[in-house]
Amino acid sequence: MNAEFDKLANSYDDWHGNLIKGSGFDREYFLEYKVKEVFRICKKQNFAPKTILDFGCGVGDVEPYLQKHFLDSQIFGVDISSESIETAKTKTSGATYAALENDWIKAGALSQLGVTFDLVFIAGVFHHAPSEEHLEIIKAIKSQMSANAKIFIFELNPYNPATRHVFSKYEKPVDKNADLIKPKSIKRILINSGFHPSRIIYTIFFPNALRIFIPLEKFLGFIPLGAHYYLYA
Repeated sequence: MNAEFDKLANSYDDWHGNLIKGSGFDREYFLEYKVKEVFRICKKQNFAPKTILDFGCGVGDVEPYLQKHFLDSQIFGVDISSESIETAKTKTSGATYAALENDWIKAGALSQLGVTFDLVFIAGVFHHAPSEEHLEIIKAIKSQMSANAKIFIFELNPYNPATRHVFSKYEKPVDKNADLIKPKSIKRILINSGFHPSRIIYTIFFPNALRIFIPLEKFLGFIPLGAHYYLYA
């Protein structure tokens, strides 16, 4: 998988722009809405993380929004694409980036960062990783989380027809091993890793042409038709 995304390191913005073009939103909307959701829940629970890990950070597009909303947090980004990490370093200052080798779990690469994490943010990563590795990945991340830390996982919703179409048109050609993950599978992995996950929350119900209805999305999270879903634990 790292080879595929190494090739995209310098063109990822354009690739991602094509991926979400049909929604009518720009890339910034999709990048920031996830961080806003995380911040909203943390604020509601009076939770102020000092260290945040963006696992699978790619070219570092989310880091500016993590810095914007979590002003007092130290931000770390890791990815198995070394080329993406090099691009991230040129795009974002104030964050710490590290490339992970293919055997990063066995090598204990996360522990080499020298910190434990209060919050872990993972967006659109697990559908690129082989399903048999999901549990091992979560356990390795959990081992570097501080007491009472939180983890947020965002994924594409396989029950949404538009999501399936975009995935097959844009993501599958890039990573032929990628596969959409059912929400209950992510929840089961979290439980089997010793987490206590939230309910599954569905998001992104309306395109930009219908953005007047977006405030209603907070009431629709239980309906499995949103383009994305997420859990936290």
